[in-house]
Amino acid sequence: MHGTAVHRNLTFGPFELSSSERVLRREGEALPLGGRALDILIYLAERPGEVIAKQELMDHVWSDVTVEEGSIRVHVAAIRKALGDGQFGNRYIANIKGRGYSFVGTVVPLAGNTESSSDRSRDQGRLPVRPPMMIGRETVVSEVSDKLRNERFITLLGPGGIGKTTIALAVGRAAAEEFGGEVYLVELECLTDPRHVAGAVATSLGVALKSKDPCLELVNLVRSRKLLIILDSCEHVIEAVASLAEQLYRQTEDIHVLTTSRESLNVQGEHCYRVPPLDCPPDGLEQTANAVLQYPSVQLFVRRVAARAGSVVLTDEEAPFVAEICRKLDGIPLAIELAAGQVAALGIKNTVARLVSRPELLRLSHRTAVPRHRTLKATLDWSYDLLSDVERIVFRRIAPFAGHFAIEGARYVAGELGVGTGEVCDAIAGLVEKSLITTRIDETQAQYRLLDTTRAYALEKLEEHGEFDPISLRHAEYVIQQLESRKEIAQPRAERVAAYSWQLSNVRSALEWSFGSHGNDKIATRLVAASTRLFMELALLIEWQAWAEQAIARLGDQPGNSRQDLTRELRLLSGLFLYSSWTTDIYRALEIAERSQKVALKIQDPDDMAHAETMLGAANHLAGNHLVAQKHFEAGLRRSASGSRLRAGHYLFHHTALSLAGMARSLLYRGLLDQSLDYARLAIQEGEKSGNPATLCRSLILILPVYLAVEDWQRSEQYIAQLSDLSAAQALKPLHAIATGFRGRWLLLQDNIRDGVPLLKRASEELEAQRQEMLSMDFVSDLGVGLAASGQHEEALTLVADALDVQKRGGKFLFAPALMRVKGLILASRSHEDYPEAETSFLSAIDWAKRQSATLFELKAAMDLAELLLKQRRVPEAHKYLSAALDRMPAGMASPDHKRALQIAKRMQSGIKAVG
Repeated sequence: MHGTAVHRNLTFGPFELSSSERVLRREGEALPLGGRALDILIYLAERPGEVIAKQELMDHVWSDVTVEEGSIRVHVAAIRKALGDGQFGNRYIANIKGRGYSFVGTVVPLAGNTESSSDRSRDQGRLPVRPPMMIGRETVVSEVSDKLRNERFITLLGPGGIGKTTIALAVGRAAAEEFGGEVYLVELECLTDPRHVAGAVATSLGVALKSKDPCLELVNLVRSRKLLIILDSCEHVIEAVASLAEQLYRQTEDIHVLTTSRESLNVQGEHCYRVPPLDCPPDGLEQTANAVLQYPSVQLFVRRVAARAGSVVLTDEEAPFVAEICRKLDGIPLAIELAAGQVAALGIKNTVARLVSRPELLRLSHRTAVPRHRTLKATLDWSYDLLSDVERIVFRRIAPFAGHFAIEGARYVAGELGVGTGEVCDAIAGLVEKSLITTRIDETQAQYRLLDTTRAYALEKLEEHGEFDPISLRHAEYVIQQLESRKEIAQPRAERVAAYSWQLSNVRSALEWSFGSHGNDKIATRLVAASTRLFMELALLIEWQAWAEQAIARLGDQPGNSRQDLTRELRLLSGLFLYSSWTTDIYRALEIAERSQKVALKIQDPDDMAHAETMLGAANHLAGNHLVAQKHFEAGLRRSASGSRLRAGHYLFHHTALSLAGMARSLLYRGLLDQSLDYARLAIQEGEKSGNPATLCRSLILILPVYLAVEDWQRSEQYIAQLSDLSAAQALKPLHAIATGFRGRWLLLQDNIRDGVPLLKRASEELEAQRQEMLSMDFVSDLGVGLAASGQHEEALTLVADALDVQKRGGKFLFAPALMRVKGLILASRSHEDYPEAETSFLSAIDWAKRQSATLFELKAAMDLAELLLKQRRVPEAHKYLSAALDRMPAGMASPDHKRALQIAKRMQSGIKAVG
């Protein structure tokens, strides 16, 4: 121990530790703890933050005996159990690996302690005897303490309820020894006359003022003293406080001033520290109880609920709701405490649903709270009443902005109805100063945001003044203007996603109003059309689809749609087509493509008609109607040629590149490989000309099967590498997974099963994880073959059966011939007993291929069937099926499959002659 005997009481969390009485209490009740354990706890708690070596602890606690290290672990475990260490995220004793133990809780000595002769008095001056509960603010307190020591004059800035007073008190308590107990709290909240500020300070300091210049007299009286003066809640008497604080700073050497305010004092010597909210669990994080309890906001919430409702154990089921409460309340401690008070009455789920839309529900139960903190509304009323008339107008009119907005947005939305744009800028600056708006600076401009609770209050004010609908309309118009004016330039996907992400909340807010009871149909449909690319880039097609279906329905209800309306309708249909294709609902995709064609014919724009023809071609291709698909792709290419422009960014996909790739695919299925290769080359050229990396990637994906079918291994490898590199550079994760799948197929087709199957599996798993199962269908057949070759027949059969079920449910029959053929291969390789079922599968594959005019796939299935029949010495039947398939192949084709089929036929012909 340091110095002579120490008898002191320490508090941490709900605990009080008395070294003189040798007892640990929780809320006044003594806890059972052994003598050795108490020795350890006292030794650690008197040195908070220090790492105490295990040997030092053992020497102190067991000075008269030799013990094993395990003894210390046993007693530390007992201490942790008594403290509930680790519950609700509370931590008191940490094991610092390889070094020892440290007390990591916040320790506060109680007034009236008896100190050793080597310790100085710890009189807390006029600070409250019991400090308010503080969670997650240790770093802030440390930073402010250092700043105050160096700069002497600090203002804690932040909105009401952020915890400025709590932090100021903690800083004062931490600095008490340094100031010899001369730390004084001056509470200005109840002060209504600015002329009385100096008097209030003098009263706290215990001095009497007599002159007509109280500020000067006060400064003269305290000039020679070393003090820390905490001026709390300055915003309503800010000019008087600013004047006094500046004089104290400039005319004294050892007086330190710490103020709390919702706006800065703006005087010489002041250094501002903006108090951050408590950290909240981010949306998307694993939402288990253990995970969310790592965040101070959740710890505070649980602690306050426990104070109201007794012992509380947060469950994994409740954890996501508590995390959402803390996020919605922006990590503001007061709001979280108020919300916790409602849980006992409303329950966690109901509290989530009601607290933001009705901030008046958040009432503080204990009567000792200062009036401005008894309800969240009272806190906001306090700030609102201090605003100028123009600031109040702008404050309520920016309420429709959810998330961040730029100054241009505020000018557009709030700058009408009697407020000039210059006044708006000044008002925004004032609201930032008064901590009602938060701000951040990105690379190009400042962005502003109302906290969710503040925004709910501002929306109420907007309603009270009868401006909700006209201002919401202006907000929706501004959002549309931003979306429609955005130029689609080639940039990395990460940058596009970042740009769209900060617009998302405002788009949602505008959509909700536009489709609401007082909304506007034209604005609603225009907004959905303009936001299509945003939702696509952010992978939120499901959410967009719900809005788009409503917009399409409303467009149908409008008589005499203009050309502009028709153009928007086509854009909406284009997005719905992509959604239907993504969800493998090809029946719906065909309906949408047909409606798109009718709309395009009304518009009479060549590119729009080409776009609709491409949709029809793609839908029919996915349905397995290759002849019809080819006809529409050809029509689309003719339209593109006759139209003079392809408007960059106007369409959701590059229809010329897709039509060229679609032609390559349709001709491949029909066995016309020479023509297919020609279109594949054109598709690549068009993708490169587009200047859009995603378009080029999709072109590569669509044409790679052509090069693999002709066994051009070198060109295939080149394109796979190009796809892999380009998709990785652009952060196109699904497309990068497809490149991995193609690498697996490339290896498998060259009989490298060992390396090919893992890549195919990885690609399928990544696509499934990214909700892109539709894209993995290209690799199911290859993976099924690879699994069967590895002896994993059951897994292969399940994989193929599931894929067939998905195909048939959604009308996507494109892969049906290949899947039925692979099913036959798996069965034939599993057992002789499965030969009959394998034969049935091959015949089904042939039948599907005939119906689709997929001649190449008919030939593949016929070859496999012939091989199976030859194993059973059924030579004539094998010859019949293979000959029929060869006869249907286009003349002059010399693909690898065609050559193999001719070799089998020749072998069979020799066998037939021998039998004859």
